[in-house]
Amino acid sequence: MTEAEAEARRAREEGGAMANLRRNPASPLGGLVSMRMVILNTLMRRSMIIAQRRLFGLSEIEWRIMTQVSEGVSLSLNNLADVLVQDRGQLSRAVKAMVERGLLTRTRKPGGPEIEIGLAPEGLELRARMTTRAKERDAFLTAGIPEEDLAVVRRVIETMIGRAEELLDQAMALPDGSAAEGRD
Repeated sequence: MTEAEAEARRAREEGGAMANLRRNPASPLGGLVSMRMVILNTLMRRSMIIAQRRLFGLSEIEWRIMTQVSEGVSLSLNNLADVLVQDRGQLSRAVKAMVERGLLTRTRKPGGPEIEIGLAPEGLELRARMTTRAKERDAFLTAGIPEEDLAVVRRVIETMIGRAEELLDQAMALPDGSAAEGRD
């Protein structure tokens, strides 16, 4: 077995519960639309992580950073951490490494301690290649699906995204249960 085959096998085996849900869509959770979407997302994320590392030399966090920073738009390190739901220390280390590789720029915002992150010329070129790859993956996933079905999928997903945002708002409004009775 080659190293690539072994890596692919490990990625599949790590699915555990996801693999069980995938094989048994009639199970109580496996039939939920949201769980089917989680399975799709998990498979896409795994294949993306492997491909980004091999094609572009990016870790998962570096890839996520590259997807958020775009041409002509700088983000503060704090905003980037909030968007990525990422620890600021880990994010800062990743940004520093990407600056050293010539992918990002990192400048202090005038009049304050805030750091702004932008794309360096090499980062712009890499982001263009990443965009091409993302379009290829999307074309592969949707090949053979009639356009009218894809239009329905897009509408349904947009509706579900709106509802997921409502769920996030509801979750944010919940009281912190860490002090609940019976918890240490």
